[in-house]
Amino acid sequence: MKQEYLIGIDSGTTGIKAVLFDTEGNEIVQHTIKLTGLTPYENWYEEDMNDIWQNAVICIREVAKSVDPEKIRGIGITGQGDGLWMIDKNGEPIRPGMCYCDGRTTEVVEEWRKNGTLEKAFDICGTAVFGSAECAEIRWMEKYEKEALDRTAAFLHVKDWLFFKMTGVISSDESDMSIPMLNAETRQYDDELFRLFGLEPYIDRFPAVKPSNENYHQILPDMAEALGLSESTMVASGPMDIPACALSSGVIQDGQACTIMGTAAIHSLIMDEPRKLPRMAGMTIAHGPKNRWIRLLSSLSGTPNLEWFLREIGGKVINEANAANMKIYDYCSKIVQEVPIGSRGVMYHPYLMAGGERAPFFKNNIKASFTGISFVTEVKDMLRAVYEGVAMAMVDCYSHMPSRVNEVYVSGGGAKSDVWMQIFADAMGREMIICEGEEHGARGAAMNCGVAIGIYKDYEDAVNRIVKIKKRFAPVAENTPKYQELYKLYVKGYTLLMDWWDLRTRTLNML
Repeated sequence: MKQEYLIGIDSGTTGIKAVLFDTEGNEIVQHTIKLTGLTPYENWYEEDMNDIWQNAVICIREVAKSVDPEKIRGIGITGQGDGLWMIDKNGEPIRPGMCYCDGRTTEVVEEWRKNGTLEKAFDICGTAVFGSAECAEIRWMEKYEKEALDRTAAFLHVKDWLFFKMTGVISSDESDMSIPMLNAETRQYDDELFRLFGLEPYIDRFPAVKPSNENYHQILPDMAEALGLSESTMVASGPMDIPACALSSGVIQDGQACTIMGTAAIHSLIMDEPRKLPRMAGMTIAHGPKNRWIRLLSSLSGTPNLEWFLREIGGKVINEANAANMKIYDYCSKIVQEVPIGSRGVMYHPYLMAGGERAPFFKNNIKASFTGISFVTEVKDMLRAVYEGVAMAMVDCYSHMPSRVNEVYVSGGGAKSDVWMQIFADAMGREMIICEGEEHGARGAAMNCGVAIGIYKDYEDAVNRIVKIKKRFAPVAENTPKYQELYKLYVKGYTLLMDWWDLRTRTLNML
């Protein structure tokens, strides 16, 4: 049998990449280009849609030239969710795309919060609407950029934009549109959501919504030539990056969990039915398989807590690593292991991002903090507290999931640290698993494409053929009870400080 290939594309906030895989999921070659965000005003974060497309062309051409283009069966596309990416009747961008981290719509979301719209919507879609949600961005456009909104022919997400450029088809998949425009049970648009969000005048501008493995089409002939591909190449769009990473880790069964420990710490539980708990927190996302959903609770800040600590406080640690001729993260692992569980009384709450925290509670003015520092505290105690604080936030999210977590598959930068992975396992009392491969989002998109065009019989067949476990971290039995006590202290700490954060905000506003 001749070797065949799939390309996976992953368009994130900081970069876009194309990865060439064989049909066994092995990474052959990849090409990445950094993307530059546009921040014309505070709390805005946009990206140029044409810039993304032009860079996608470069990435695809670079990886496609590695093999005979006739052997490349298809392209799968994934990318960041949320936000708003608009095109006119000629298929041209109306304005830069608004990204998932855009925060301009606070007044829209706060009004919905006050009048009960968000709670009513949650009962239907199972998602707590944030400022970067498509529905809020459209209403912001209605107030501040009405002329541009009136010229809009279609509301897209970033992967839908790339799919449209390659195929000429305007569509989206269930994963992107389920946060928050779909009924969680039916996985279809719900008229009541359009009414609640005031989007009824724009309903015809929303794309057709399809299951991820049915959202595919043959590439346009001129696009095939431009990308160095065969005209027979099929293009599939979806799922968005979170379920794509879950798929790439083989996480498709009820009770399995997947954590992406990256810029955000994204914690996901697979369900065989949509269970919308906890209320008013997190998201309910349609997974690739038709009878699977993802309950997502995401801490806004994951690995940046460690990066910030080393940059602003960890000069001593960096100097010691250099003196020992060790890589900085290897040295961090070494000295963290010298500190006992509990960091000798120091606790860190990892609410580092400007938006505060979103799960398992919503508090937009909460900030990161150390408590328990004394005259005998050492930098290595504070360092371990950062590792443990991120782990406690993980436990906090999974403790609020609507059903039991059986095992957790971890990807992202944090998964590269064996010490951190063992802390996660001990704190959760669950096995942590790392799978082979680096480019999980792109591989998940390629797997979905393979299912769509018949290379794999179904998602389970794709997982069985592709996913290979690299490492397992079993919890140390004697450590888990210690972390359970530490978790109680962690929760009590942020609970007692809730009113203090509000007082801080009021005080700073008066200064």
